[in-house]
Amino acid sequence: MKIALTGATGFAGGPILRHLLAAGHEVKALVRRPKDGQFDARVKITKGDLDRKDALQTLVSAVDVVVHVAGAISALNESGYFKVNYAGTRNVFEAAQLARVKRFINISSISARNPEISGYAASKRAAEDYLALQADNMDILTLRPSAIYGPGDRATLPLIQALQKYIAVIPGQKHARFSLMHVEDFAFVVAQAAASDQTGLLEIDDAQGGYNWAALAGANRKLFGRPNRVAYLPRGLVTAVAIASEIGTKMTGQSGMVNRGKVNELYHGDWVARGPGWPRQNAIGLEQGLAETVTWYRANGWLPPSPQADRR
Repeated sequence: MKIALTGATGFAGGPILRHLLAAGHEVKALVRRPKDGQFDARVKITKGDLDRKDALQTLVSAVDVVVHVAGAISALNESGYFKVNYAGTRNVFEAAQLARVKRFINISSISARNPEISGYAASKRAAEDYLALQADNMDILTLRPSAIYGPGDRATLPLIQALQKYIAVIPGQKHARFSLMHVEDFAFVVAQAAASDQTGLLEIDDAQGGYNWAALAGANRKLFGRPNRVAYLPRGLVTAVAIASEIGTKMTGQSGMVNRGKVNELYHGDWVARGPGWPRQNAIGLEQGLAETVTWYRANGWLPPSPQADRR
């Protein structure tokens, strides 16, 4: 098929692009700042972003499916999240509708289940609700992935760093439960979804039923010998850090990942995916995924070569 893809330069977008090409699809990618040699020669590049409606119309012209991955995981304020995650999604869909595209895949987030928790979650839910109203006009599938991790992910790096210490200090509740999904597994599911006729909304994960912090620490300990203990930061302390970060954000005008909405997400007790998910064989489990991720981080200098190297 001919597929239009947004977010192709992101952590998850890159693997999704590879899986789409491996499946034999022709791909057109929306890219803000194209670089020579950045993409496979088979990829047709459209320069622009989510608020350039002329670029979006070029992107979706003569395609069968739109896979919308692009989004903001950090912003200066709630309106910043809405500008990208809601208005951007609406712009892409409206362009697809004008071009008479048959199918639209929207990548949301499991946090959209609780839109009151943060500006990010609210913006993702608003995009979902908008698309739900358009279901009579196009085949639409929204995927809500759980926390995605894997080689190249800077968002998960602080957690992986913490797990390599003698004592892992975790900003979260001891008894919280959450689902995870390796980025390659996620990309595989998205590529399959693009070629399917599934519609509606699905929460997806690694099909293991969820984890808690002790299970995550235990898996890392089995692989790498750390951590020996897990300590949990009081929510009030983390909230104070988030408030200070928000003040810094206002002063510098640069968005960061630490804010009170993110704290709400971290201390929420249940981020386990619900429902049937995406049936598949050989989903990447936690131990395999952690091993690949930590090995990549060390090979690329994001982590010390071994736990002994950071003993100080």
